[in-house]
Amino acid sequence: MKEDFLFSLEVERELMKSKRIINLIVHVAIFGALAIILYCVPYLQFSLPFCPSFLKIHFDEIPILLAGYAFGPLEAILIIILKALFKLIQDIPETGGIGVLADIIYSSCFILPAVFIYKKHRTLKGAIVSILIGIASQLLVSCVVGLYLIYPLYGLYFYPQAKNYMEAMDVVGSLFTPFDKTITNATDPRIMYKFLLPFNLIKDGIVAAVAFVCYKPLRILIERNNK
Repeated sequence: MKEDFLFSLEVERELMKSKRIINLIVHVAIFGALAIILYCVPYLQFSLPFCPSFLKIHFDEIPILLAGYAFGPLEAILIIILKALFKLIQDIPETGGIGVLADIIYSSCFILPAVFIYKKHRTLKGAIVSILIGIASQLLVSCVVGLYLIYPLYGLYFYPQAKNYMEAMDVVGSLFTPFDKTITNATDPRIMYKFLLPFNLIKDGIVAAVAFVCYKPLRILIERNNK
């Protein structure tokens, strides 16, 4: 009798484990597909008039943020990886994978702090605080990493014949010159507060606003399906 009870408990645990794995796969597949579609639709990507054309507003972070809020950090991490793998197919011929590296860093710094905080504080106040911290984290990292890691990599990749590092940075800096003629080199710190900071603030603000509007109906739908 005791053995039968223990066996039934073990079977129930295995079934619950299998259900969690299936749910994880389904969640990642659905929201990952949405993120990839939003990334692929060219009409949903656009530049800002005060920034170079390679800085584009895109909305593929919205499904990732929604999935992280609804299901947890693991889903968000897996979707970021899934989107990066898909993007890598296009990005290697264009930027040698540098664009994917930037995307992983920027998306992770925005979404993961927000998701981890919201997991501990699932209230309206927790949602607002989490998204503000996520935005602040992404703004800081995108400015510093963009200026001192990503742009140097771009310069060295697109201008391998450069005689030195500063010459490569002149090439990247020339992309900003039409918007500010005093900027001629990508090491100029003014790029951070004149371009990267306002660009990412606008992008993150749009993503956060859309996610907030969509999250409540999504949560109601999920809770109804789980009953």
